Amino acid sequence: MEDLNIDRVRAILHAKVSGRGIDVDKVYINGAQPPDNQLVTYSQTLVWAFFLRLQDGEVPYFEGEHLGIFSEAYTFDPQYRFKGLEFDEVNGLGENMAKIFLAESVM
Repeated sequence: MEDLNIDRVRAILHAKVSGRGIDVDKVYINGAQPPDNQLVTYSQTLVWAFFLRLQDGEVPYFEGEHLGIFSEAYTFDPQYRFKGLEFDEVNGLGENMAKIFLAESVM
């Protein structure tokens, strides 16, 4: 297992998606509670969202109507929905990243 650090997480994500022109430091996972009133209570760049989950010993996995992928922090405005990634791909990247950084017992 590799040592976990933010720069390594960034480098791995960058290697996976930068070929499509995606800057992983400008993609945000935002969460609203409840989703119908659009009050954003969670916002992390893709890099930090992955890093924080891995640091907690968790596989980075995101789903639910209260979460979305955006090009701006702390918004749930549809005009800022990020068009280059879907949660299926993000979660696949999270599974692969967990294999690199987490012990087999977490998988």
